[in-house]
Amino acid sequence: MTLNSIFILQLAQAAGDGDKSPFNTLLLIPIMLVIMYFLVIRPQRSEEKKRKEMIGSLKKGDEVITSSGIHGKVVEIKENNEVVVLNIAKDTNVSFTASTVVKKKQADK
Repeated sequence: MTLNSIFILQLAQAAGDGDKSPFNTLLLIPIMLVIMYFLVIRPQRSEEKKRKEMIGSLKKGDEVITSSGIHGKVVEIKENNEVVVLNIAKDTNVSFTASTVVKKKQADK
């Protein structure tokens, strides 16, 4: 039985039991908040932490992909790791905010 089905069963029981204490219904609110924390907030924080570590580890020569889908090679990192200069074509360098980098491309073997 999944967590969602258990939660739905609890809601159905709470809704069907009109003569029982409102404590059961009030107990569901913190349970929902805990479930939301573990299913949404915690994974999102961990993903953001990994992304910040990846951005902090960028160095000259890394091939990256930006949030707009532009592929390029890191030429320079400026302004305390806030700006990344990418070479996107021959003799074409473009500056991006470092936070727009979403992925490092893996080196071909």
